[in-house]
Amino acid sequence: MAARIGTGARGLGIGIATIVLGGALSACGSSAISGELAAGAQKWADFTTVLSDKVALKRTLPDRSAMPGWEVHNNRVAVKDGTDEECPGCKLDGTADFEDGAVTATFKITTFATKDQAGAYLALTVKEFEKKADKSASKLSVPTIGNETVAYSGTVHDGPRNVLLMRVGTTFAGVMLEDSSDVEQLKKLGTMLARRVEQTAAGQSPDAALDAR
Repeated sequence: MAARIGTGARGLGIGIATIVLGGALSACGSSAISGELAAGAQKWADFTTVLSDKVALKRTLPDRSAMPGWEVHNNRVAVKDGTDEECPGCKLDGTADFEDGAVTATFKITTFATKDQAGAYLALTVKEFEKKADKSASKLSVPTIGNETVAYSGTVHDGPRNVLLMRVGTTFAGVMLEDSSDVEQLKKLGTMLARRVEQTAAGQSPDAALDAR
């Protein structure tokens, strides 16, 4: 039985926007981690595992079963050589895009060799977002998801856009909601993504998912 987060997931969707996550960034069953998630525990392992398997990262990104009621548009993973100026030290970069009505949502995972590299990339991404969003961005008050968390709300092209940026062990993970100002939904999506990363790092098949609506 897959782990579940929250109830009554409201319509969202997916489409990655360069202003937020681009440029500066990127055998199923229950387990101990998914069990804790189902019970609402907020414990996060600051793991040192290096996620360098392309197939495993693609499984880590949310899929149709993790996002019941959503339409998936993309699920892609690219191998990086670590020399990219915009992503120093990165190994893999994955994105999954979903849509639900007018709302879109984008998931991003970028893996690194060390926690320090992942943390530096989070800081770089935050700085880039603040510069691009300018005065429209304001910080959101959210609990720590993963090991480090920064969240913002802003308006882009006259529509609301919320973004949650995290470090989970040696990975950077991000979620963006476009045309939605639902902060609770953003937190649920971020928790699901972080749990899936944590499950993969623990050698488990990621099964963290949203509740069916």
